[in-house]
Amino acid sequence: MLFDNSLRGCKYKSKNENFDYKKKLLEEKKINKDFLNRIKLLTIEEILYLKLDSAATSLNGKLLGFPILKFMPDICKEAVTLFALSVTKNKRDAAAILKVNIHQLNNLIKRYNINLKP
Repeated sequence: MLFDNSLRGCKYKSKNENFDYKKKLLEEKKINKDFLNRIKLLTIEEILYLKLDSAATSLNGKLLGFPILKFMPDICKEAVTLFALSVTKNKRDAAAILKVNIHQLNNLIKRYNINLKP
């Protein structure tokens, strides 16, 4: 099943009610259903490796001096924040998934420049 909205069944609604990042990526043709089926077979570590390998290849292996480890926490936090916002109908539920309060969630949305408009 590609779109499981089981976490979206809440009576409280907010700006992220219609926010679905996977749907956005599909519409932008950055991914397709075959890609989604294949990615299920990979771990996060394997996906991250492939992305880093792809970036290094496009730069002719010149990732030297780029502080990858320094930026990893932010990369992971942004991805998890996008996930939480995408699978819930309101910020309160997204904050509950992340175990943060609404103020902290709003700070994450601002920090990572996440646009909640569909």
